[in-house]
Amino acid sequence: MVQGKASRMSKLRYLVAGLAVSLSACGPTRVEPVVMDSSLPISSPPVSKCINIGSALEAPNEGEWGYTVRQADLLRIKQAGFDTIRLPVKWSAHTRLDAPYQIEPSFLARVDEILSWAEQVDLKVILNVHHYDELNEDPETHIPRLEAIWDALAAHYAGAPDSLMLETINEPHSNMTIELTDPLNKRVLERIRQDHPDRWVILGTASWGSLDALAQSRPDYDPKVMLTYHEYSPYDFTHQGAPWADAPATGIRWGTRRDVREMMDELDKAVAIRERLRMPILVGEFGVYEEVPVEHRARWTRTLRQGFEARDLAWCYWDFAGSLKAYDIDREAWLPEIKSALLDE
Repeated sequence: MVQGKASRMSKLRYLVAGLAVSLSACGPTRVEPVVMDSSLPISSPPVSKCINIGSALEAPNEGEWGYTVRQADLLRIKQAGFDTIRLPVKWSAHTRLDAPYQIEPSFLARVDEILSWAEQVDLKVILNVHHYDELNEDPETHIPRLEAIWDALAAHYAGAPDSLMLETINEPHSNMTIELTDPLNKRVLERIRQDHPDRWVILGTASWGSLDALAQSRPDYDPKVMLTYHEYSPYDFTHQGAPWADAPATGIRWGTRRDVREMMDELDKAVAIRERLRMPILVGEFGVYEEVPVEHRARWTRTLRQGFEARDLAWCYWDFAGSLKAYDIDREAWLPEIKSALLDE
């Protein structure tokens, strides 16, 4: 997710095109969805109240998108009532292009510093691979590089506290189809498990992390795996007016009975996937662009968050201080409407 990413502008068109492809593919050759043994236990998700630390390490260089992670922010997040942060990291911008694909030591040290700050205030961390744009355009060339990145990260974080969770890849799309993403997740998970047999791992979902793609995914059962998808529906409402999004119209409102019913229907689909695949689900991103009137942002956010919690779906809001912010860096204050929508009963 987020500003500074031109390819996000094509997301809506891509999802519509993907839906048309999937519909046209329906027929006798369609692969049936995986149904796990119903006796397999579904583990409780380790995440309760999570917020993304966006616009920082997901940028090509930290600070270029207007935010640099500060130690005081993690304490602020903990004191507000969150128990987890998700740290999106653009490792591809700090890893050599030639084998053995070394990660810049100074960049790795910066990530370590933020992880240590989180540990000091008892925040759990989801560490992911974010914005690997070249992978989506040229999987054949970049899949070996991604796997090497995970080799390095798995070795580096061996022995890290259990509060660290690892997420394989954020929002694969375009040429990173479900058919490529599923086996990639399996190989990366196998690599991680060599050093982390009991660590929580989150498997990225294709088609920009869509629920439809998760429904078609075929992961192997693992009691310490969370599945994930991202929820920005309706996109024309949540991204209206964002200069980097394909949603130029403004003044769109949300909150009718039909709107709420459609939202809850989608959450029920997620529950059905969880019950079928027997693994917990994390909704790893959801939020509304900052220029939408805050009362409308808050209504959508509260309704969705309460829907997650009623269904035992783990959630992680996008984001702390970026373009869908809950905290205003300029004022050094939480947006009270968004904070309340996320944390109050």
